Amino acid sequence: MEEKKALVISRGKTNSLELNHDQSEFALLLKEIGYTVVYYFSQDIENIDKNTYVGSGKIAEIASFYHQYNEENPEEPIDIIACNFELTGLQKKAIEAITKAEIIDRTFVILNIFEKNAKTKEAKLQVEIARLEYLKNHLVDEKASYSQVTSGSGHNKGKGEKQIELSKRQISKAVLQKKKELEAIKLSRRNMRNKRINNPSPKICIVGYTNAGKSTLMNRLVKLSKEDKTVLEKNALFATLETSTRNISIFGYPTFFLTDTVGFISHLPIYLVDAFRSTLEEIKEADLLVQVVDLSDPFKEEEIETTKGIIKSLEADNIPMINIYNKYDLLGGFANFLPKEDELLVSLLDDNDVLDALKFIISNATKNWIRRELLVPYNVDFATFSKENYVLSHKEKEDGYLCDVLLNPAYAYKYLKN
Repeated sequence: MEEKKALVISRGKTNSLELNHDQSEFALLLKEIGYTVVYYFSQDIENIDKNTYVGSGKIAEIASFYHQYNEENPEEPIDIIACNFELTGLQKKAIEAITKAEIIDRTFVILNIFEKNAKTKEAKLQVEIARLEYLKNHLVDEKASYSQVTSGSGHNKGKGEKQIELSKRQISKAVLQKKKELEAIKLSRRNMRNKRINNPSPKICIVGYTNAGKSTLMNRLVKLSKEDKTVLEKNALFATLETSTRNISIFGYPTFFLTDTVGFISHLPIYLVDAFRSTLEEIKEADLLVQVVDLSDPFKEEEIETTKGIIKSLEADNIPMINIYNKYDLLGGFANFLPKEDELLVSLLDDNDVLDALKFIISNATKNWIRRELLVPYNVDFATFSKENYVLSHKEKEDGYLCDVLLNPAYAYKYLKN
């Protein structure tokens, strides 16, 4: 598919780190739906203009540039003006009137990416609900000026206002129906989650920014577990939209549940935060959160803060979290970065680094387990013992295996009988 061209409008201080990050991120979002950015405009504003978001003078300047550019480049014109923020219907209409161009906003872009990547029935329903909510809000705004002119008072409502109410009711009815369908799926997911909650095996959840390598980590560990149930792994934003949980059982390590979640992003539209909250509920039940960070991304610190903010909004910020900094290989073997105790530098494309990541995750997941030197008699199933606990080392003795072991507190009663 041939990429179309977009002009971007952002809000922020020129050449600031925050603006550069927002613009780079938005360019990647636009690329996912087939647009390449040819020019950026921005304005540092304290208060949003209720009619044009940024100042009307800035919109007039953009309109002039847009038409001049297209006159000079008739074979490769700018196809669209993309606003790196959410517009009201009224603002969108006003900007279109001034620029005579097609206008889209950040929420529209993200909704389209989610729609493109939704594969399961649950994900598709969530996206449909989000899009309907977005449409309902914009229907009201787009017709607001008309209804104010045509409507009467009391029971004498105008033609425009009646149309708005009819549209709102129709959309609300559709949303309600889809939410009922979604609730049935959520109930099934909740039942599965409750079974895992009652299972003493550690529950580990992978979180982080979109395209940082979360699904790569999941798949590498699934393959080590000799399982066939990998998840979608793609170098694209929001390739994973649904939560996937796998039972990971690797020789020499305790069995654990590993969950891959939808990638985070800054300024996620409220419609999608609400719609996807159910899939993020897994995070709240985790014993350990593993944040995967793209080490090569110059804006990784901002992305870490975004992830922390979303986790806090889910009331899961009390759960221990470690950071795995991925894509170390893209820095040519050099990183001006000294990892802390709860941080690890890796390339998840490297088999040895994947093993290091596994050891790092397990050592943190078992921090509060009971360390003992324990003799495990030969009549005890040692394979089961090793899956339930973390055997650091063992030696064969006459009457059993002498183990240096971290005992899972839930299973300790079976082996600490004295």
